[in-house]
Amino acid sequence: MGTPLSSYEKIFGEKQDGNPVTESASSPNSLGKIVIETRNLDFYYSQLQVLFNVNLSVPRQTVVALIGPSGCGKSTYLRTLNRMNDIVDGTWHKGDVLFEGVDIFNPDIDVVNLRKKIGMVFQKSNPFPKSI
Repeated sequence: MGTPLSSYEKIFGEKQDGNPVTESASSPNSLGKIVIETRNLDFYYSQLQVLFNVNLSVPRQTVVALIGPSGCGKSTYLRTLNRMNDIVDGTWHKGDVLFEGVDIFNPDIDVVNLRKKIGMVFQKSNPFPKSI
């Protein structure tokens, strides 16, 4: 079976030295497993709480729709999944966000590589800071 994958190897599919791992997180035996999970997620813009106790598990190869009125927190939740809220001053969270079973807020996580794995497509064009 081999050596268990580290958190870094699970998320990025490569060793920290850049060499590929022998077992991929997206191997056929992982189909249907939970790929994104939030547990008791609360999110704040300074003192304003905008997400309350969000618990959601998303299995691999599924489609999930977030539906709700304007201003209910859909985009905030999605930006949390790839840490795009990190660039907004005064934001903070409680709870856990896991990708492939790894805490995305772990200080060892390379945010740029995380965003390569968890991308976003916006309804309107929205260039990211430093992207152009």
